[in-house]
Amino acid sequence: MTLRPVGHLTITVFSYCLFSALRCPAQDKSEKALGKVTTADFTLPATPIIDSNSIAVNLADIGSIHFVGNEDGWFSYVFQIHERIKILNKKAFDQLATVRIGLWRNTDDAEKIDKLAASTYNLENGQVVESKLDKKDIFQDKVNKEYTEVRFALPAMREGSIIDYSYTITSKFIRFLPTWRFQSQKYPCLWSEFYVDIPQTLSYVVLKQGIHQYAVDEGSEGAASYRVGGKNNPELTVNANTIRHHWVMKNVPAFREENFLACPDNYMDKIEFQLSRTYNGEEYTEYYNNWKQATQQLLARDDFGKGLENDNSQVTECMNKALTSATDLRGQAREIYYYLCNHFTCTDFGDKYIQTTLNDVVKKRSGTVGDINLLLVAMLRKIGLQADPVVLTTREHGFNVATYPMLTRLNYVIARAVVDGQVIFLDAAHPKLGFGQLDKECYNGHARIISLKDSGSIFFEADSLREKKSTVVFITATEKGLEGTWESTLGAQESYALRERVNEKGEGEFFKNIQTQYGEDITISDSHIDSLERPEEPVKVRYTFKFNQEQGQAKIYVNPFIGEGMHENPFKSVERKYPIEMPYTSDEMYVFTIQIPDGYSVEELPKSAKASLNGQDGSYEYLIGSDAGMIQLRCRLKLNRANFGPEDYANLRNFYSMVVQKEAEMVVLKKN
Repeated sequence: MTLRPVGHLTITVFSYCLFSALRCPAQDKSEKALGKVTTADFTLPATPIIDSNSIAVNLADIGSIHFVGNEDGWFSYVFQIHERIKILNKKAFDQLATVRIGLWRNTDDAEKIDKLAASTYNLENGQVVESKLDKKDIFQDKVNKEYTEVRFALPAMREGSIIDYSYTITSKFIRFLPTWRFQSQKYPCLWSEFYVDIPQTLSYVVLKQGIHQYAVDEGSEGAASYRVGGKNNPELTVNANTIRHHWVMKNVPAFREENFLACPDNYMDKIEFQLSRTYNGEEYTEYYNNWKQATQQLLARDDFGKGLENDNSQVTECMNKALTSATDLRGQAREIYYYLCNHFTCTDFGDKYIQTTLNDVVKKRSGTVGDINLLLVAMLRKIGLQADPVVLTTREHGFNVATYPMLTRLNYVIARAVVDGQVIFLDAAHPKLGFGQLDKECYNGHARIISLKDSGSIFFEADSLREKKSTVVFITATEKGLEGTWESTLGAQESYALRERVNEKGEGEFFKNIQTQYGEDITISDSHIDSLERPEEPVKVRYTFKFNQEQGQAKIYVNPFIGEGMHENPFKSVERKYPIEMPYTSDEMYVFTIQIPDGYSVEELPKSAKASLNGQDGSYEYLIGSDAGMIQLRCRLKLNRANFGPEDYANLRNFYSMVVQKEAEMVVLKKN
């Protein structure tokens, strides 16, 4: 079933169903067994995927998953991985010198790692010298209550080394199997191989993604015996048919990240798994097979929907503190929203669940995005509003599949409230956002309302997010030289970003950076930012400036784009494989006026120009003229789309090339 084309990529979903009849022959063992490292391994083959930008090469990346019975009377998966990489440049040390392996846990179970081995191989005097990892140099760090990191550093690594490591993870968390990536942003891969053997009592949805062809894509049926039980359960031997699949990719290039790509992981070759159904010999159990089912199960979870239904005394007390003077529902909703924004801190923007209880969140005044925005939903409900969670995937996390609930992709939750018939979306995890505003990261396509009453899909598209900006610059000629005023009114997204920046670094640091960009040519003063503490209003940045030029020069050169302008084309590559994904559409107006100093006249003035992008997709207008001792420029750059396909790249690149060239042109004044 084809779910979503992404650019020129096609993503398909299929499930390993009970008693499915795959008749393709498949090999049970790797085609490329990794034996001892030899001198031949240090000589790389001639291939276009290795170039001067390659800092390392993955010689082989081999993984497999099979299942075993466990003492709980069910199944665990066993994930085995073996990786061998040649280091070409010391720039790879930061990425590859230390290996980090994540292990998940909950209150009852934890993933286990064993058979960990690692070595570094170097070629010395024509001989292969092995340096083995000492077991005492393997460390475990508890990141949080759900995640432990195992890490180790490869010994004796240098340019030209081959590093080799392998390990096995055994896990009872079978709902999501490990994702297998055939492609990496870091380095090319000569051989990537993955093998699964799944008992037919378990059905998985498999998401395949990428543009490169498989050298091997084979499936077959098999059989296996599993010993389940023990501990507090009767021990049984279960015989089951299995579904086996074997994938191989050869000579996979490194993924070269390009500007305006929201998440490179959207386009890399990989395979993901999500449990769809189980069969215990008597009945089937369904897991998230459609959005209706996913909604019901999310609402039944103690750390999501059910956690909202509890009678939370602390939540009621928090609501009472938030409500001060408003008498209407909209006003009360605003008070609750800003109370949470100003008194609670988000500690994790990638966890949509309640970590403990909402009462604990109120006590700590901090928590995950799930903690804070689900607390917001609960408080809005207490004043009588219809309020529900909305789950989504942020831009940096990747895209979300609209027609099938892949829950590992849903990393974020916001609140939806209906006030006087108007739908308002809220995110209290970002304290500098205004009431009813969302950060651009949320504009990533499909999102899902989780509600018993009116659950459904909604779409936050970047093409619908419109950002307007206007800048006015006025320069006068005084006895001291050219002096001016600069004022810019930002759009909602830029206003939010500036509030965050000033909150972190301070207003003084912000203007210090502006002065640094001007250098010694211009000195700024009387700087100020309006509406920093009014998040629903646009931010205005103001300052005065003067040119540090000698008086009486024969010629004065002025670039009209003081503190603005596009200095280089953001699209440098001649060709592009992937879509262009900007965070929002834009409409930027720039007005520049300069008084011609006494004793000077215009020698050179740029010509006015107009251009369009693909007809209606964008436009650029540059209108300049001189009259009555003044020069005035009015420039407007509009993009009516945020997302463009690769086929639009050449036109977009040429359009911006014209803009850069035009905004580099100078006004030249000569002394009479």
